[in-house]
Amino acid sequence: MNRMSSHAMLFVAAGLYLALGAMAGYATINAVLLLYIGILRFREDRSRLALIVIAISAFVLIANQIAIVLLIVLVSLGLYYMKARPSSHHRGEGRARFFLKLRKDRESWVLPSFSSWHALGDVRMDLTMAIPEERTSSFVLQGLIGDIDLIVPEEYGIELEASVLLGQIVWNGTQRGGGLQRVVWRSPDYELKEQRLKLQFVYLVGNIRIRPI
Repeated sequence: MNRMSSHAMLFVAAGLYLALGAMAGYATINAVLLLYIGILRFREDRSRLALIVIAISAFVLIANQIAIVLLIVLVSLGLYYMKARPSSHHRGEGRARFFLKLRKDRESWVLPSFSSWHALGDVRMDLTMAIPEERTSSFVLQGLIGDIDLIVPEEYGIELEASVLLGQIVWNGTQRGGGLQRVVWRSPDYELKEQRLKLQFVYLVGNIRIRPI
């Protein structure tokens, strides 16, 4: 009986796939399925492969349904960045680029205030090895897809604002995943700390991990 039910479900799924493919186009349906699979995989293990699948699927959807998707994306991006954009005093100097890759976790390095807008971001930073240029340093990252991993000394005063439209934010042992995630936090004794760090992260699809140590 169970085998027959499985076969029936398989035929129903195949029928729906053929029907929807005939109406919307098989490329669009395949892209939607891959996007869904990519999102599920990203929630499980936050792998780069899942991010790539999500990005490619989104590109195919845009290419096949350009008018509707472009309108939705532009409106969504405008509303999202208007709400989540950094405050003017956090921005500092920065630049736009397609790909940002920062690896500062193996030797001592100087920590300047930094700001960047990018399409893809891959950041690994250990601030226990950093030498700050100023008492208060600002680190602002904005982009489409980002994988951020920061180790922050507990003696730092932290002011954190992190937003992702899809993905997860892990901060101080607390994990938040899914859609429209936002974390705003400030050290209770922030003003009294010898070293202070302002962190601002805004991504459409992001995996943000900040680990005090």
